[in-house]
Order: sequence, then structure tokens, then C-alpha cells
Amino acid sequence: MRTRRVGVLLLVGLLLLASGCTQFNPRPLQEVGFERRALSKTEGSVQVSVVALTEQETHSAMGVELAHHGIQPVWVKVENHESIGFVIPPMAIDHDYFSATEAAWQVHGLNGATNARMEDYFRNLSLPIRVGPGETVSGFVFTNLDKGTKYVAIELLANGATEVRRFTFLARIPDLKADYLQPQNRKAYEEQEIKNLDEAAFRTWVERLPCCVLGGDRKTPGDPLNVVFVGENQALFPALARQGWHMTESISSGSVWRTISSSVFGRSYRYGPVSPLYAFGRHQDIAVQKARNDVDLRNHMRLWRAPINLNGTPVWAGQISRDIGVRLSAKTLTTHKVDPDVDGARLYLMQDVFYSQSLREYAFAKGVGAVTPERPRVNYTGDPYWTDGLRLVMWLSVEPISYQKVQSARWQPAPR
Repeated sequence: MRTRRVGVLLLVGLLLLASGCTQFNPRPLQEVGFERRALSKTEGSVQVSVVALTEQETHSAMGVELAHHGIQPVWVKVENHESIGFVIPPMAIDHDYFSATEAAWQVHGLNGATNARMEDYFRNLSLPIRVGPGETVSGFVFTNLDKGTKYVAIELLANGATEVRRFTFLARIPDLKADYLQPQNRKAYEEQEIKNLDEAAFRTWVERLPCCVLGGDRKTPGDPLNVVFVGENQALFPALARQGWHMTESISSGSVWRTISSSVFGRSYRYGPVSPLYAFGRHQDIAVQKARNDVDLRNHMRLWRAPINLNGTPVWAGQISRDIGVRLSAKTLTTHKVDPDVDGARLYLMQDVFYSQSLREYAFAKGVGAVTPERPRVNYTGDPYWTDGLRLVMWLSVEPISYQKVQSARWQPAPR
């Protein structure tokens, strides 16, 4: 009995010690400086600005470690110079957002006065639900944590929601060492190196691309080069982010360790690095992935800026496949096991872009070369795969495209 009492007292003491370590010391927002990174857009006489805070900015602005609890404040400013007011629904930003009190509760200690002060502070900083005519409002929405980039959608509703103003942003969060931020990936070509093609020449170019990327030795054929995008950056990356794709971390000792530990313990790692594969004489410019709750299970895609434009619009070539597990490999010790039906990953991507309402037109092109399950090819690490041999081409739109307006270029019959 005495032993149990001692144990209870020890537990209470540890809790008190832990609570004593919970500090709440927010800095004035103007000193944090996150507004310098604000992205702004204007429609009519309304301007909206947003910033997705880094972990350090969050700690400074909110006075506590919200990121450890998966919470990320997004700062929003609405300047309304019109004669009508608007409602600002936070659910447009994050369907699973945290209330101010809920966010504060996650970092409560045992000091009631401090907890109350924290809750008041969070509520006072929250984004108001309305902005009146001629009024400017700003504040935070407590969203789920993202790193690298964050897709932010703002909707302003007026006149009983019969009038809607939409603003979309892809906010950079500079606390992830992502592949696309590395110096060698910032500019693939000089302007004079990029050829501008018309539709006929573009189709020929797509069909004459190599069947596959090259492996780590830059000689052995790897996975099929099975997707092409036509679109500006502001069309491509928001289309993927809207559907839950994330940038990947660069390969480092830290990211490798996070991958290993996540695999061993069956955890998700949304930013896990992907190995370099090669096309156009270099490894991928950008890698993105859409992971399940287990790091071993993910769709991932490598993208290369192509040395061409189509009628002035940038072109990207890519390789997409689905990881379904992990296995041993003679070349890389361990590797992800690739789903051999690689066309399934291509179909998944097409659906994602379609449902993001970013798909304006699509086509299927020859070029990969068909192989069957009975006589498959193998990729760089020895995984077999089969394909109908078609390459998916997608023209993207910055503005939302309704489903019924998506067009087919009808180069090749669509897969059955």
C-alpha cells in the first residue's frame, strides 16, 4: 500500500515538473516578422493576404510549441474596400481546423491562470468570421500542420452566399529542406535553350521521349516515363497540393533516419525522400508524394522541367508509381516495392488532377511501349512491371474547370 502511495506521489511530482516546463511567452507579432512572407491577391476591391507560419514563427507568435501537437497557425488579412460585407468561413482553409480554445488546450499546463491567459490570447488572435464594408480584419486560423508548402483557399461569401470570392495560394513554408529548393534544381535551362513547339511538334516530341528514366548508375533503364504536364507553376503545384500531395525532403542523414524509424514503427512520413532517377541528363527537379499512414505505402512522382514549351506554356515530364511495401535490394540494400501495374498509379494521378478541377484537356500518347504481366520489364532495383505502353498528357488550368468541360485531344484511344 505504501509503495503504491509513493508511486502516485512520484507520478504527481513528474506531472507538476512537466507542467512547470510549459512556458507561455508570446512575442509581439510585429517582432516575429512573418508578414514579410505574405502572399497577396486582389479581386475587385478586396485584397487577401496569407502566411503559413513555420514552427519557429509559431513558437514566437503564440508563445508555445503548437507544432509538436500537429497545429499550424495560418495568418489571414482581408482588406475589403467594397460596399458589401463578407463572411470568412475558416472551413475553406482547413476542413478539420482547430478552434482557438482547442488549440490552446493541447499545450495546457497545470497553472490555471496561465491556461486562461493562453486561451484568451488565442481567441483574441483568431480570424474574425466577418469583414464589413470598408473594413480590414486579420487573424489566425489554427490548421493541421504542413511543411514545405501549404495550399490555402480563402472564400468570402456575401448576400446569403449568392456571391462568392475565391482566393487560392500555395504558401511556401521555409522549414523543410525540400528537393526543389536545392541549388542545382532552381534553373534547369537558360531561356534560349527552351524550344517553343506547336501542337503537332509537341505530340511528336512526347512520342519520342525515352521509354524510361535511368537508374542511379545513369545507364540502367528504370521506371517508365509515363506522364507529361502542360501548365504554369501556379497551375501544376496547387493542383497536386489540393489533393494531398506533398514535397519530399532532400536525402540526408536526418531524413534517412526518419524514414527508417517510420518504417520500423509503421508511422507516416509525408515528406520522406525519394531516390534520384535520371532524365534529360539530370536527376529529378522535383519529387512529390501522397503517403498513407505507413511510410512504406505511397504514390510518388518525379518531375523534370522539359527543354520545351507548348505555345509558350511550360512542359514537365514525369514518372509516377505506387509503393506497396519494402524489400531487400542488391543495389540499395533496401528499397520500396513498386506495384507492378504502373498504369494504376497513372490512373490515380489523372483522377486527382480531375477532381482538383485543374484538368483542362488530356491525351494518351505512344512512347512507353507495352509489356505484359507474362513478360514484364524490370526497373532499376529489379521490380517487375507491366503497362499498356501509353503516356498520359494533361493540360492544366489555373482557374477551376468544371468536370463537364474537360476535353480529350484523342491522340490514342483511352485505356479500357
